[in-house]
Parts: sequence; structure tokens; C-alpha cells
Amino acid sequence: MGLTVDARETEVVRSLLQLSRESLQTSIAVITSGAWLWVAGIMLFAQQHTVHAWLAFFVILGAAWTSYLLSERHWPWAIAVFIGGLVGAITLVTLTFPSATAPYLYAGVVFLTATLANPPAMLGTAILCAGLTPILVGQTGLPLSDALLPSLLTLTAAAAAWLSSQRLYTALAWALTMTREAQKNAEEAQRHRGEVQRVLKSLDEAYVRLERAHEALMYAREAAEKAYRFKAEFVANVSHELRTPLNLIVGFSEMMATSPESYGGIPLPSQYRGDVTAIYHNARHLSELINDVLDLSRIEAGRMPLAKEAADLGEVIHEAAEMVRGLVQARGLRLELDLPSNLPLLRFDRTRIRQVLLNLLTNATRFTDAGWIRIRCRLRETNVEITVQDSGRGIAPESLAQAFETFVQLDESQAREGSGLGLAVSKKFVELHGGKMWIESEIGSGTTVGFTLPIPQGEKEVMVSKLRTSTPVRDYREEPLVLVLHDDPRALSFLRRYLDGYEFVLAETVDQARATVQENLPAAVIMDAAWAAREEATPSRWGLPPQVPLITCPLPSLHRLGLLLGAQDYLAKPVTREDLAHALSRLPDPPRTMLIVDDDPHVVRLLARMLKAIHRSARVLKAFGGKEGLEIVRSQRPDVVLLDLLMPEINGYAFLEELAHDKALASTRVIVVSVRGIEQEAAPITGELRLGREGGFSLTEMLQMLQAMLAAVTRPSARVPSSAAMPLGGPPG
Repeated sequence: MGLTVDARETEVVRSLLQLSRESLQTSIAVITSGAWLWVAGIMLFAQQHTVHAWLAFFVILGAAWTSYLLSERHWPWAIAVFIGGLVGAITLVTLTFPSATAPYLYAGVVFLTATLANPPAMLGTAILCAGLTPILVGQTGLPLSDALLPSLLTLTAAAAAWLSSQRLYTALAWALTMTREAQKNAEEAQRHRGEVQRVLKSLDEAYVRLERAHEALMYAREAAEKAYRFKAEFVANVSHELRTPLNLIVGFSEMMATSPESYGGIPLPSQYRGDVTAIYHNARHLSELINDVLDLSRIEAGRMPLAKEAADLGEVIHEAAEMVRGLVQARGLRLELDLPSNLPLLRFDRTRIRQVLLNLLTNATRFTDAGWIRIRCRLRETNVEITVQDSGRGIAPESLAQAFETFVQLDESQAREGSGLGLAVSKKFVELHGGKMWIESEIGSGTTVGFTLPIPQGEKEVMVSKLRTSTPVRDYREEPLVLVLHDDPRALSFLRRYLDGYEFVLAETVDQARATVQENLPAAVIMDAAWAAREEATPSRWGLPPQVPLITCPLPSLHRLGLLLGAQDYLAKPVTREDLAHALSRLPDPPRTMLIVDDDPHVVRLLARMLKAIHRSARVLKAFGGKEGLEIVRSQRPDVVLLDLLMPEINGYAFLEELAHDKALASTRVIVVSVRGIEQEAAPITGELRLGREGGFSLTEMLQMLQAMLAAVTRPSARVPSSAAMPLGGPPG
């Protein structure tokens, strides 16, 4: 804080006082010494008026001594005595030694007064001296004109001394102000230095803590990597264990529901047909969920991959209702559907939304003892609103606030009937589609759980009431259309699951590609490298415009995976009759003798029943292990072998190697049927990744593509946006 004006003046006065004291002491010594030398000179050279000289000396000496004694306590009197003594001594000298030069000494007294006293005292001394000069000159008998110059000199000295004192006062004030500022800056610097030292100490402590945290993070990273490996192994094992029995459930229920003729013409009792159909539909739904088990182990972006497709929401609602109708009727409840006839065609993941509906319907059934359950669908301005309402017991307000939290049971009496994940998972699935979910309930008045699905802009005009009876022609498309040229339809579902934000259309032949391009111009084309080599296809053959970019790369394919293993095709369990029929249709000739090699007798029986339904006249052989299968192949020479890879003793890999090394058996066609999907079997994909466009690319487009490719191969965390699923592979590095 700086000094105020009064404080600065007080400080200046105090400093001047100290300076005056020092000047007084110096002046006393100098003037007393000078007076002594003057007296000594008179005694040696003039030898006249020595008494008067000594008198003047003693006047000065007395004034000096008295002033010195008074200087400590009575400073103004000390100055007055000393100045008065000097004036008296000069007056005595002027009267004793008549001369025109003596009055000039008054000017020195004025300067001395200006140094020792304040300006008013100096001015008074100057006036006194200027007034005494003509009087003294007149007393000595000299002309008065001799007094004019000394008087003017005295007054001039006074003026000069006053100006000098003012400058001195100002300079001193500035010096004091700068000193204060310097002191303040020094204190500020010292305080900052202390703060810097404290900050440095804190930084040292933070650095130590950071090192410890880094070590802890390293340990945590290692633990996370181990946990990730254990989780991947666990999920793979669970997936294998679930797929094996599920394959039997799906297969047998499908055969019973769709091919009763495969049971020797024995019809299925009508009272069982509905139950078998429900088992089949639920098993198919569970099969689709099991396909996501491996994805759960690879999700690092916090979301599930969605396989969005154009679908009729009303159809999915009917499917979910039929799947739970038996459970609802078993509890004596009514299941009501209130659906409009003008629902638009939406893009959503059928499996996820069906799972949401099943979770809501199952919860409603659990919490409703009597009455009804109603599914209502309403078309809003920007979305479709679906609600599941029941007439059950309702939910308490304190439990309602935690409805969407994981592992929270809304009713403790029903705690053993669920895991507490249904609503939380359902809400997540709805949010991944861009919708929202809510719940409303009152004790005794039932519960309503609703969610919304957004309607793409421009889609509302395209109303499709029954997707199952007609194929809609859409002149509007929200997401870019991408044409995929591949010989395996399963590659399309693979891309849909892991690449969000695009609509993929598959073309297996050049004719299909040409028709697709003519009907709907794609935004881009992805061409499998093997497809291009097989079809010898160039963009000009199927009419690709020059402005459409063409991406050529090797795409994963179960069919090609089978070829790499030495087989004709590859089927992942659970296998449907359609999958098996499609694989058999790829063979050059219809098989007459078929061998099934699997260590699970139930799987062998199921596959045999499917083969009989597809080719009734074909002969089906059975082997329950790799060794037995090789013996049958050598003895019976079947046209095709359905081979499981995971078997004790001789597994499927060894079986294929044995066939490859035996020239007599090398021509045997094999179709692999395994629980191991493409995620576990696929090796690193080799080949070129090319992006071309006949019209060329702009510099901006080229730089953006380079940036995306560099991010994909150098920064794992930047490979996909936060809204997309993580690609297949290990944990992020």
C-alpha cells in the first residue's frame, strides 16, 4: 500500500530534520574552524583590532556550543541561536573593520539558513540581513551605494536557496516514494518467493504421489489385462456350452414345427403344436442373444453393436406378444394389443427391441395377479411411442426411483424370479436407438412402462402397415446406402453389427450388383477381393458411376474360412435347416451319401433329421468321433461330411489334415459345423485395402482419408467414434 500525501509530507519533514541535524554538526565544525583561522590570520598579519576579532570568534564559538547542546531536544532554538550568532559576528566584524566586503558574508548565512531551517526562517533571515546592510554601511561612513550590491546579493541568495530547497524537497519526496515502492516490491517478491517455494514443495509432493499413482495404474493395467483375458476365455467357454444345447433346442423344435413329415408322417398333436411353436420362437430369440455373448467380452466403448435394418415395428410387437402369450394365459390374464395401422417403416435392431418388449411383458406378467396386460403403440410427431401397461399391484414410490438401476428388485417378494437387470438393460438398448424410456406406477393401480423410437426425418410419409406381405419401395433413405459385393450373405449381418450409421445391401453376382446400382445409387461400394477375382468384375461391368468410391478389401467370411481349413463351407452352431440347405446347394452335385461326425449323439440325430428333410432319398451315415469318422470315410466314401471341430482324441482339424494327406480321400467334400464362430477362428486378414474413385479425390478428401487410416492403425482408441462399437480384437492398448 502506497503512502498518502500527508504521510509522504511527514516522512519528508522527518528526513529533512535528520539531514539538517547532520548539516548543523558539519556547519558548526567548519565555521568554527574557519573563524579560528581568520582570528589567527589577523593576529599574524594585521595585528589590529585583535580584541574585536577574538570577540567575534567567541560569539561564533558560544553560538555553536549552545546550538550543539540544544540540537537534540530544541531543534528550532538550536538553529536560531547558531544563525543569530553568525549574524551577530558578521555585524560585529562589519562595524569593527569598516569595509564594503564584510556585508557579502550575509549571503552565506542565508544559504546556511536554507540548509538548516525551513523556507520562512530562511526568508526572515534574508530580510534581516538585507535590512542590516545599509544601516551598517551608513555607520561605517561608507557611501550607501556600497550597500546596494550586498543587499541584492543577499536577496538573490535567498531566492536561489528557496528554489534549491524546493527541488531538494521534491527530489526527496520522489526518493522516499521510490524507496517505499522498492520496499513494497521487495516484500511482494519475498512473499511470492515463499509462495513459489510452497508451490514447489506441493509439486514435489504431487510428483511423488503421481509416481505412486503411476505404479498403481501399471499394476491395475496388468490386472485389467489379465481380467480381460480371463473374461474372454470365460465368455468363449460359456458361449460354447450354451450353443451346444441351444443348437438342439432350436433344431428339434424347428423340425417339429416346420417339418413334421420328417417324423415318418406321424402328425404332431394339435394341442402341442402351439407350445412347440412358442419353444421354437423363444429358442430362436435366445440363439440370437447368444450370438452377442462374445461381443460382450469385446465391448470397450460402453455399448452393444446394433444390427439396424428396415423392419415393421408392428410385426416385432406381435412376435413378442406371441412368445409370452402362453405365460400370460397360464396366469389367467388377458393380453391386449392396441396398434395403429399406419406405422412407418423404422430402422432398428429387431433382436434388441424384441428383447425390450419381452422384458417389459415378462415384468408385467410377474407383477400382475389378475386382470390384463396391454401393449399400446402411438404415432407421435417425431417418434413412435410404445407402452406396456398392466392392472397389477403397482410399485412403491421409493422403489420406482430405482427402477432402472442394475440388480435392483422392484418387489422383494419376486426377488428370486429375476436378476434385476431387465429394465436397466432395456433402457440402455432404447437409448442406443436414440429413444428414451420411462416408468409410471401407483400402488393398486398398475404400472406403465413406455419407450420411444425416433422416426427418421422424411420417413413419416412412407407408411408400411404389413412388412411381411409386401416389400416397401423407399424413395427416402436416412443413412447412406452401401453396396457390398460378396459371395456370403452372412458377411452382410457382420457389417451391420459392427458398422453403425449405414444401410448395407448385398450383391452376390454381377447381375445383382448392376440391378442394385440401377435401382438405388449407392453412396459407396465395398467389394470383397475374392469376389472381384472370382467374378472378374470391374466397375464398368455393373455400371458404377465415376463419382461413387469403391473400397476393395478382404472381408471375413465363414464360407472362405471353411475353404482355408480345407472344407467346402463352414456353419456356426446353432445351425438351421435353411443354413444347411444353403451350404449343400453350394456343392457341384446333390449329395447321395452324407456322413455326420460329432461327439454329441443328440447333435448327430438332429443333423440327420435335417438332412433327411432336405434330401429324403439321401443316405445318412453317423460317426460319434473323429476316429470312427475316418474309418467310415475310407470304407463308405461319402459325398459330403458334416464335421465338428471340437472332439476328443481326433478333432476336426486333425480330421481335415488326414483327408488332405490321403490322396484317395483328398476329394472328399467337408462342411464344418462348429460352435466356434468367425470371431474365434479368423486369422489376421491379409491382403490390400484399396480405395478408388474414377472421378478422383479432392485434396481435402485425401487428407481426411489419410487421417482416418492413420488413426485406425496407430491409435486404437481413435479407431471408432464413441457412438460406435469396438471392433473385434484385444483390449484397447
